[in-house]
Order: sequence, then structure tokens, then C-alpha cells
Amino acid sequence: MPLLPESRNFQQLVQRVLVVDCDEDTQVARVTGRSGMSEGQVRAIIARQTTREGRLRLADEVIHNDAGLDRLAGQVSACMNITQK
Repeated sequence: MPLLPESRNFQQLVQRVLVVDCDEDTQVARVTGRSGMSEGQVRAIIARQTTREGRLRLADEVIHNDAGLDRLAGQVSACMNITQK
């Protein structure tokens, strides 16, 4: 939920924060590829949100979504195991 950090007192609403992260260029390429928005539009939206660094600071766990689905699936499984303990 990209807007969670902008919510007032969001930390009272959740027990843990999981951030799925990738570098900004990858994020822009993915959004433009699926939405038809221009690179400028996507970067403007990103600029209005909490910074990547800010989201990472808030995270209890981070999934790095900059590689293939196999790597992503392994990280999701690892986070699920941590959450269930």
C-alpha cells in the first residue's frame, strides 16, 4: 500500500510493515508498460509519495522485487515464515 506512510497514525493500524521494493527505474518501466502512462506522469506520481528511503526505514521486512519470480517467491515464503512465528 504505497500511501500507508501518509496515513495518520498508521502504525497503530498494523503490526508489521512489509515493503516490496525495486529501484525507481524498474518501477517506472513496469508502470509505463502496463498502464500506458508516460514516464513523466509516473515519476510525478512517485514524487508525491513517501520516498523509497522513507518506506524502507518504516519496513519491518523488505522483499526485493528486482529479479525473477523464483527469487520473489522465495522471499515471500521467508516472510510468511517469519510472520507465522
